[in-house]
Amino acid sequence: MGIVEKILELQFNGPDKKMMDLLDNPDNTKIVDGKQVNEKFDKYITEIYGDYFTEDYLVPFLQISALRYQTAAEFSGYKLSLKDTVVNQPEKDSNRYTFTATVGYTKDGEKERTADVSGVVLFSTKEKGKIGKFEYGKDNGLSKELFFSDE
Repeated sequence: MGIVEKILELQFNGPDKKMMDLLDNPDNTKIVDGKQVNEKFDKYITEIYGDYFTEDYLVPFLQISALRYQTAAEFSGYKLSLKDTVVNQPEKDSNRYTFTATVGYTKDGEKERTADVSGVVLFSTKEKGKIGKFEYGKDNGLSKELFFSDE
C-alpha cells in the first residue's frame, strides 16, 4: 500500500526545513478567537498530508503524531532518513495495516544509527484510500535519543 510508505517518507526524511521555518517564524502566528493560528503552516501541512487522511483525522494526526519526529530532530540537530519500510495487512480484506520503518539518524558527522519504528494504520471505510487513524507504537529508543540527546 503506497500511502503508508508515503507518510513514512514524509515523517522520517528531514527535518523538513520549510515546515520548520513556517512553524518557527513568529510572523506566521496570530491569535484568532483566543487560539494561536499559523495559516501558512496549516496550508503547507494540508498540501503535504491532506490527500492521505480523512478530513476528520487530518487535524488530530497533525496534533498528535505528525510533528513528533520532525521537530525533535530539528531541535536536537539530528538528520533523519527512511531506510526501509515493511507494511503488512494482518487480516485479509481488513482496513488495518501494521508497519515497521527502519529510520537512520545521525548528528554532526557521527556514524549513522538506525531504529525500527512500528505502528498501526486504519484506513477509513467511508473515505476509500484515506487514513482514518495513524499511530506509532514502539520506536526502539528513537524518541528518547532525539528528545534527550546531549547538546
